[in-house]
Amino acid sequence: MSNNPIGVFDSGVGGLTVLKELVNLLPNENYLYFGDTARIPYGEKTQEQLFCYARGIMEWFKSRNVKAVVMACNTSSAVVYDTIKNDYNFPVFSLIEPTAEYISYVNSPKIGVLATSATVNSRAYSKAVHKINPSKEIIEVACPGLVELVENNKTDTYEAKKLVIKYVAPLLEKRVGHIILGCTHYPYLSNIIADVTNDKEMLVNPAKFLGEKVVESLLSNDLLNAEALGSRQYFASSNTAMFVEAGKRFYPDIEQAQELVIGEVSSIIK
Repeated sequence: MSNNPIGVFDSGVGGLTVLKELVNLLPNENYLYFGDTARIPYGEKTQEQLFCYARGIMEWFKSRNVKAVVMACNTSSAVVYDTIKNDYNFPVFSLIEPTAEYISYVNSPKIGVLATSATVNSRAYSKAVHKINPSKEIIEVACPGLVELVENNKTDTYEAKKLVIKYVAPLLEKRVGHIILGCTHYPYLSNIIADVTNDKEMLVNPAKFLGEKVVESLLSNDLLNAEALGSRQYFASSNTAMFVEAGKRFYPDIEQAQELVIGEVSSIIK
């Protein structure tokens, strides 16, 4: 069981920002990464659709004998996680709770969150933080369009800078002390966001805290891989070439990607 892979999924290349953190912390593990590029963006989908997608992907991972699954997607973590986290015989990890634990104890009274519409509508970050520290003011901003720019490899464009300014400016006006990158695609834009904030230290990447939680769980359950060096396999549900091209800017290892036809996942979803 300890040598079984860890499943990691997102709507596209965004989850590679989480995978990179996991590999840095746990290089000996075997990983299966799935980017659901055929159905991106998740942030604009209905709750019913998100449950349907997540169930199918989880069953796909289950059929491949994973020992854990990481929801490397804030939208799935916000909308789906609480309902399905106990439905499998392996642990399922969310981005939101570990980040909420950290942010609840920082000195800043006001915290900004940049996220997809679905994540913002769920108020998942506000709820998670307020369970620990009700005094924090959480200001969540929906950012339509940013995911598509990342997936289409347009992060270094005027359009990207214009959208980032549009979404970050209201948070700066409200004098937030930290900004959570509440979508795994947004670290691809971290340099632009840092230019706008003029303070890279105020940006919070949830991947760091999720990675620490995974390490803690595997250690406590004696599930660390005993092999000398782990492997990584990449799958995309459509447009593999664009998936590789966009992803390798953040994680060059993605050039090893293999295509998974969406029909295989769709067949699981009834």
